[in-house]
Amino acid sequence: MTAAAVTATTAHLIPPSNTRWETVMLIAAAIGVASLTWLYAEEYGIEEKTQTILDWQISAFSGLTGVDQAIYNELLVAADEVNWLVYYNGYWPDDKEFQENLLPPFYRDLSWERNGSVQWVLKNVIQEGEAQGLTLYHGSQGTLAEQGAYLLVIDHKHAGGVQVSPATIWWNADRFAPVPETSKVASLVLHGWREVVPYQGKDEVERLNAQ
Repeated sequence: MTAAAVTATTAHLIPPSNTRWETVMLIAAAIGVASLTWLYAEEYGIEEKTQTILDWQISAFSGLTGVDQAIYNELLVAADEVNWLVYYNGYWPDDKEFQENLLPPFYRDLSWERNGSVQWVLKNVIQEGEAQGLTLYHGSQGTLAEQGAYLLVIDHKHAGGVQVSPATIWWNADRFAPVPETSKVASLVLHGWREVVPYQGKDEVERLNAQ
């Protein structure tokens, strides 16, 4: 092959005939996608309702602080763990099981000491006139002056042969508040106990925005 037979090729960029229409179409497509997303959110989105805190309740987000909030969060997790222990063992766990399973806030380690070395007591309460009962885990006598007392209430009932165990957490400003004699809400409230209302998603957003 001779040099004369080699034909050099040169690449040429050919600009679009009309860039204005391409820009307009791209903007229109973006607006269309945004509009469809908004319509979908309006139709199927879940709007979180404003949380109402009653006089006998306290918000886990804005009402509890410091060690009280830390112990509340641990009790939330512990409630599920307690139900699993009951499922496998057939009885409500006490201090011995909590130490063996390293379950906070009951497990006595360095974190337990930092959170006031709270003393926990198990109490079973049979509701008057009912075959169903409550299991109470009462925590008090913390060593920190700013902390309160705690109550994990597990309502164990049977619905159609299935175990249903909803749990609530109560807080008392008096860290030496004794074990309640009755589990009735009115009695708890009269003795200074307040039900802790859990976090909402908007609470977390507010917390993150404040940082």
